[in-house]
Amino acid sequence: MELSIIASGSNGNCYHLQSGGASVLFDAGKGFSETAGRMALMGKEIREVDGIVLSHAHGDHYQGIGPIARRLAIPVYVRKEVYESCRRKLGPLDIRHFEGEFRIKDLAITPIETSHDVTSCGFVVGCFGMFTDTGCVTSQMKEAIRDLDAVLLESNYDEEMLMNGPYPRLLKERILSARGHLSNDDASDFISRHGSHLSMVFLAHLSGQNNTAEKVREAFESLNGDRPYVVCSRSRQTGTYLLNGEIRGQDMFSLP
Repeated sequence: MELSIIASGSNGNCYHLQSGGASVLFDAGKGFSETAGRMALMGKEIREVDGIVLSHAHGDHYQGIGPIARRLAIPVYVRKEVYESCRRKLGPLDIRHFEGEFRIKDLAITPIETSHDVTSCGFVVGCFGMFTDTGCVTSQMKEAIRDLDAVLLESNYDEEMLMNGPYPRLLKERILSARGHLSNDDASDFISRHGSHLSMVFLAHLSGQNNTAEKVREAFESLNGDRPYVVCSRSRQTGTYLLNGEIRGQDMFSLP
């Protein structure tokens, strides 16, 4: 199975998994042209995508879904709890809902509870997990990570930068809450306590205002030493990775 990190950050998120005959986008926070262009740079063809899976209905995760799904005439998969609201927001699309495990061709996808200020979830696909937009580490995340070989995990903010930054107090409180986002320290602690067996960690969804790649690296290495990891880029595609620890085409420690 291959993971392509197309976009990651508070300015847009989109991840691509390909295995056997299946080609699936997880979230679509960029438009058709930008998504297609970034995929092409990684040797991927957007017209081969079989469907889009939505983690939650915030703009940085779903604003590209309508244009992409309509252009490709592909289904969109959402949680049952948000099916009706997504139909209203996204218009006349083939929208399908899931509760437990579901399949898109060769990919068996299991939703995992996260904790955000809207209905949200992460996903496990085989021995790979994706957990972003969660204010705390949930019990399902702790249970799921035991069986994973690689994980893509939110490392959204540096707490000192957030507290000293320009955001209004209420927004800071939302981000810091159990229904907000994981800090660099939260993410690093989760991996240190529960992910000692992982062969690869992707640190994702960095804030543009309240984080830097260097801050992420400092926090992660302080608790996890020389464990292999990637800090996902906010400004471009990060790369394509075989989910067996092999890295292709990127310096795994120093992405901008």
